[in-house]
Amino acid sequence: MCGGQDLTQLPALTHYGVLQLIGEMGTHLEVWPSEKHFTARLRLAPGNHDSGKHKGRVKRKRAGWLFCMLAQSLVRSRDIALGGFYRRLAARRGGLIATKALARKLAAWCWRMMVKGGDYVEKGLARYEEQVRKTKEYALKRLAKELGRQLVPAPTST
Repeated sequence: MCGGQDLTQLPALTHYGVLQLIGEMGTHLEVWPSEKHFTARLRLAPGNHDSGKHKGRVKRKRAGWLFCMLAQSLVRSRDIALGGFYRRLAARRGGLIATKALARKLAAWCWRMMVKGGDYVEKGLARYEEQVRKTKEYALKRLAKELGRQLVPAPTST
């Protein structure tokens, strides 16, 4: 039904959830040229809807709402990288923004699987946290170089 792809490989997607999503968005996602177009259509893409004093309110599409509900089920997952992504973002920006960002990530994976093919492979929380640590370390080195400083590793106490 999904072009030979098993969408239940994605975390939080059950057979019933897949049926609900297909009922809302269909099986031909090729009409959107990229995942950015797809997530914007679901109203999951970040946006700034204000003009002066008047802040616009955007109603979410039902499929976007379904992705948000699926994202909420990943919030407390301890060994999935997407759960770590949610907790990291929720600490900085708040739970609502983190839920929408996680829903957008799930929708993008869904589009990729149905249009481009391939499988979703869960890397795990430890690998995600290691990637975040490496990114922070790279940013720190770049900032030190920009400021004309040199990083010295802390001595290990053994």
